Amino acid sequence: MTVSSNTSVTSSMIDHTNYILYGFWEEIGDPRTSHLPLAAGGPWKIMGVSLLYWYFVRVLGPSLMKGREPFDLRAIMLLHNSFLIGVNGCGFLVALWITDMFRSCWDCGPVDPNSNNFKDKLSVYLGYVYMLTKIFDFGDTIFFVLRKKYNQASFLHVFHHGVMPIAAYIGLKIHPGGYSGFLPVINILVHAVMYTYYALACAGPEMKKHLWWKKYITQMQMIQFILVFIHALHAGINPKCKWPMVLVVLEAIHAIFFFFLFFSFYRRAYLKKPTKSD
Repeated sequence: MTVSSNTSVTSSMIDHTNYILYGFWEEIGDPRTSHLPLAAGGPWKIMGVSLLYWYFVRVLGPSLMKGREPFDLRAIMLLHNSFLIGVNGCGFLVALWITDMFRSCWDCGPVDPNSNNFKDKLSVYLGYVYMLTKIFDFGDTIFFVLRKKYNQASFLHVFHHGVMPIAAYIGLKIHPGGYSGFLPVINILVHAVMYTYYALACAGPEMKKHLWWKKYITQMQMIQFILVFIHALHAGINPKCKWPMVLVVLEAIHAIFFFFLFFSFYRRAYLKKPTKSD
């Protein structure tokens, strides 16, 4: 009797754990994401990838580079940046078409997982590609570590890169397309511009004279977060909006938190008062 009871309790715990890790997320998630690697089930796989990223850039990478000369990675960096320019740039143009020039990004209607509309189906895959690009973005920090540019791997840089794949997963899983498309579409435009700057910066010293516009990228990022907050506020105050409230709250927190982080960086980097000479 005791053995049977213990077996029953163990089986119940396994079922409960499996439900939390997988079943619950499949219940609340869009079924069209269930076959996509890293998107099936809960966010644990994507969180694991982010934790591995953090461990490498903060612990393992610096330890491996201790006593070693920095790597010259300009060719790899140029390839990496050019790839992300292409993916983000093409993704932005496709997204403009899918969203009818942002129109569906402000439509608070629900998404239909059974829709046979080509744009609806494509929006899921575009959202998935967006999530994958957030993992490719890890390359920026990994290059900093391998080049021993540890000062560039700031808290803002590492935290922002580490959180974005998880944020992308949540939007993709719960509400792919429609109103959820606003942040990704704005973000890939900013990243297309940002990686253009990075590509020029690693192309050679002769390009330095063309890189006067770095601060405007940070300004674009701050404007992005203001627009994203307005987007979340619009959904929050619209009683007819069908966008999940959890996404409203998460998007608003995301926008506020990162706006102030980026503004703090901008103030330190570009708004410092010149030191008065004696």
